[in-house]
Amino acid sequence: MRRFSICQFSQATRLSIKALRLYADRGLLNPVHIDPESGYRYYASDQLIQAG
Repeated sequence: MRRFSICQFSQATRLSIKALRLYADRGLLNPVHIDPESGYRYYASDQLIQAG
């Protein structure tokens, strides 16, 4: 399973980073991993269908 940074996922889905953060806050589309040191959010390739 490939992981995408929030920026890459935003470009692939045409959803803004702000929208992705809002969806995560509301529990609609959660990142598969959040780096504990940087706070960067990562999404999985299978979430592309869920986002689309």
